[in-house]
Amino acid sequence: MTSVQPRIENTVCNEVNSFAHSLSSWPQQYDQVVPGHFHGRLQDVELPSVRLFRETMNLSVAQHTHTPTGKISVLIPISLHNAKTSDQARNIASDGVTLLPYQNEFFFVGPANTDYIVISLDQQELTALLTEEDMNQLLSAQRSYEVPVNTRHLARLQSQAISLLNQLLALQSEDDEHTVVFPDESELSHQEERKATRRAALERAIQHQLISMTLDLFIPSTDHNRPMRPLGNQHHYLVRSCHQHVLSEQGADDSILDICKTLNVPRRTLNYSFERVTGCSPAQYLRAVKLNAARRELLSSELPIGSVAANYGFYHGGYFGQEYRRLFGETPSATRTGRP
Repeated sequence: MTSVQPRIENTVCNEVNSFAHSLSSWPQQYDQVVPGHFHGRLQDVELPSVRLFRETMNLSVAQHTHTPTGKISVLIPISLHNAKTSDQARNIASDGVTLLPYQNEFFFVGPANTDYIVISLDQQELTALLTEEDMNQLLSAQRSYEVPVNTRHLARLQSQAISLLNQLLALQSEDDEHTVVFPDESELSHQEERKATRRAALERAIQHQLISMTLDLFIPSTDHNRPMRPLGNQHHYLVRSCHQHVLSEQGADDSILDICKTLNVPRRTLNYSFERVTGCSPAQYLRAVKLNAARRELLSSELPIGSVAANYGFYHGGYFGQEYRRLFGETPSATRTGRP
């Protein structure tokens, strides 16, 4: 018996942009929000009809992504707690399962020590198992929703997802071990065939468990019979609008007061929105957004450092260097010298 080998990645990154690009087929852009040396880990397993991945990051990161075509994806939090923010404003549930928007853009700011698992299923898998009404609800989700689960159920989901991921990652470890043995060719062939058979059975069993776990979330039961709660609100929308504005040609030079005037938003509302969504002030967050954009340009272009800084409203070289080093722990020239 032969089987298609799962695609397995177990990656550690110390650069936020490299980490964002390590998740294949999920277009992503990550912005480091708070000062420090970034450290992220991705554990990613892709089976024929199910994908399971876990991301951990030590620092607060703003995540812009676009969910893949033809996939239903749910996020199970392992650690997503920030006392200053709220799930509704942040657009993701810290104590519940989040249904990610279907084939659409998704933005949230994760706290320090973010840790979550995503299960992503082919649309066809669920189409054959759910009612047409339930399936249409999933396919029409153009924003994120909190799927109602109680504390006990969430703990069980977290434990099961971690266990299944570890079992799949163990398959890679087995392949990486090179034990030298010298049986005759016939015995070696039988050993490889038995190993392939056991591996295929394990992969199939885990795939079915992941499908069942996801399916259970959308079938009404005594455990959860409340409707899904839409996430994201005007505070989330405002932060996202400000994020986009300061990266535009028109907004690169704008102060916080300029932004309030342009968007017709009171300063108090702006401050409160950023606190609920990001856990930090508008000035800190938006400065970090521009510094991250400058970092990407330093890594991808040959423009002089001063020109890159000016593109994002930093006209004083000393100030740019100071703030850049404070956020990333290195100078702009060190970033350019150390790029791939």
